[in-house]
Amino acid sequence: IPIPFAISSLSHILYFTLASIYLCVLLSRRTLEKRPFFIFLEIFLGVLLVGCMVEFLQMFSNGRVPDFFDVLRNQVGALIGFVFFCSARKGIDALVLKLLQAVAVLFLLGFCWPLVRAGIDERLAATGFPVLSDFETPFEAHRWKDIHQLQIVANPVRHGRKSMRVQLSTKKYSGTALFYFPHDWSDYSQFYFSVYNPLHEELTLHCRIHDHLHKKHGQVFRDRFHQQFALRPGWNDEHISLEVVHQAPAGREMDMQHIEGFGLFVVNQARPQVIYVDNVYLSK
Repeated sequence: IPIPFAISSLSHILYFTLASIYLCVLLSRRTLEKRPFFIFLEIFLGVLLVGCMVEFLQMFSNGRVPDFFDVLRNQVGALIGFVFFCSARKGIDALVLKLLQAVAVLFLLGFCWPLVRAGIDERLAATGFPVLSDFETPFEAHRWKDIHQLQIVANPVRHGRKSMRVQLSTKKYSGTALFYFPHDWSDYSQFYFSVYNPLHEELTLHCRIHDHLHKKHGQVFRDRFHQQFALRPGWNDEHISLEVVHQAPAGREMDMQHIEGFGLFVVNQARPQVIYVDNVYLSK
């Protein structure tokens, strides 16, 4: 998960912490005799209703998908606002209040972990560059898309001690893509990666590379680099000339200072397959 996205996710907590403080002030003024539990319940259920509505409406928005964890972040914000800042909290039993505060802090720390992890991995990626991913450091799988189908393994390995297992499905396009890495490739001339094919026959693997302008140009096929590789059984050490990548988009040049993604995928497989990826790096 990139740092900006991790920060954006935490903004849910901040926003609903502030919202719950505001709601608490309003409810406390209007219902002076109301017990703190009912004030908390109104805030908690109100935030839950608003959060669920927002996520539901995202189903009808281009490029947005509902996220259960956003709803949970909203509720954590509501809890933090009430148990730490709402004056009505003073009416709650001291032991119960401390328990609720501990729960709120634990949830907050849990949701801060992706930001901490992203910060650590971004530093490791910058230090290791021009190696883009060799799976020797923690959290590298999070640089790749569809992490649920990825696994860091100790065998087979092409370089070092670890590689990445990629589970391929029978969907029309199935694979993974590297999205979180240093994006300036302008000082390099070659791109290398190794892929292990555990099958006894060749497997056709597709590779794509695109820059930050690709989305603006509609993500059409002719606006990116694409190449097929016939993977023999065992390890295949592949390389791509970055000059070819530079000239790949039709009618323009690839912006080599702002490369955004490198993808590996198969097309229309008759049955699920597995490949292993290792030692993805640039060279001068």
